[in-house]
Amino acid sequence: MATIDNGAVQSALERDDPDALSRLLEDADARAELNNGWVGLSQPPLTAARSTAVVDVLIELGADPALVGEWWGPGFGLRGVDPAVAAALVARGAKLTPHAAAGLGLEAHLGEMLGRESALVGAAGGDGGHPLHFARTPEIARLLLEKGADVDARDDDHRSTPAQWLIGDAPDVVATLLAAGAEDDIFLAAAMGSCERVERLIDENASCTAHRIGYNDGPFPGIGFEGRGGTILQWTLGFNASPHEIALRRGHREVFDLLLARTARRPRLLVACMVGDEAMAHELAAEDPELIATLAADDRQLLAKACWETNRNFDAVRIMLALGFPVDVPETNHFYSPLHNAAFDGNTPLVKLLLEYDPPVDLVAPEYRSTPLGGCIWAATEGRCADRDYAGVVDSLLEAGATLPVESYPTGHEHIDAVLRRHGYGS
Repeated sequence: MATIDNGAVQSALERDDPDALSRLLEDADARAELNNGWVGLSQPPLTAARSTAVVDVLIELGADPALVGEWWGPGFGLRGVDPAVAAALVARGAKLTPHAAAGLGLEAHLGEMLGRESALVGAAGGDGGHPLHFARTPEIARLLLEKGADVDARDDDHRSTPAQWLIGDAPDVVATLLAAGAEDDIFLAAAMGSCERVERLIDENASCTAHRIGYNDGPFPGIGFEGRGGTILQWTLGFNASPHEIALRRGHREVFDLLLARTARRPRLLVACMVGDEAMAHELAAEDPELIATLAADDRQLLAKACWETNRNFDAVRIMLALGFPVDVPETNHFYSPLHNAAFDGNTPLVKLLLEYDPPVDLVAPEYRSTPLGGCIWAATEGRCADRDYAGVVDSLLEAGATLPVESYPTGHEHIDAVLRRHGYGS
């Protein structure tokens, strides 16, 4: 596979350039690797085809459509596949599961499958989701519902409904599901900008304004809770967010204002922090001097979660620290303490901010048996994110008194080892 320029092949696929692909794959050794996983998330190049012309070129060079069917099978990541390309690949031999047919929007194929075997409407696919969890269009959703699909089926890993799976990029399908009687929730209503539904849901359960994605004590738990993936809303709407924040991100200011007006002081304080409204946060804290000290466990963990790579919310962390949120409270959905999370992410500005509040720099995360410094070095040497400033984090932690066993040097990471030498390691 040494003869393959993976980056050039991926670029040609993204440009939808069949001529460039023909040139790049003209070598026999390159063509011999054509059905191995080496593009993007390890899938064979044929799965990334954006036109029937590219499909034709790759198959002529030896790509196997049957492998595309295997990749499609669970139902994940199919919304970006052009239905015409999908149909062409099926015609050339790619096999379909009901989840793939639903995700690709191949209504006729799905109808034929369900006509032959009606039980497929509830078959388990990726994460134990049903075909309805992957429905690409309202038409696909209606077909599945007509065939007996459970509109509120829960997948195995996230224990989430089809509407929660689809709210991120298919609100039209979610609207179809809701019209068919699907269970609504405050996050769906906020994401879709419906003041009427938000009002109704609050009237039914006033505490829903305190819900936050990733709160393990609530109905939308975080990743790792009870050994599962946590609510799918983490991926479809965002990690560690409130309905207020979802409404604001989606441009629904009227819904945000409505939610805020009907939210109690404690969750309103957290929203103010997370959206960077410093004046509101300080005003709320001043109204109740005991507010910070009496925060619930999930609330106290939000500082650490705001430091994690899915959030990187510098302003929220700055406001929370200024208000007196404890700097050492760990969370259990991601890594551990605020400093662990920021260090693991190679986030030097955030690490420096946290260090101003004197956190325990050598605190060990029990599950991973790692300090913030150790977590940072592991992330760097594993090559998690090439654009993060791991060396800057290491320097900041060492300056703050963090320790590293002498035998840990060298790490094998050029920039980190240079920092370690400046601090006396290897001498």
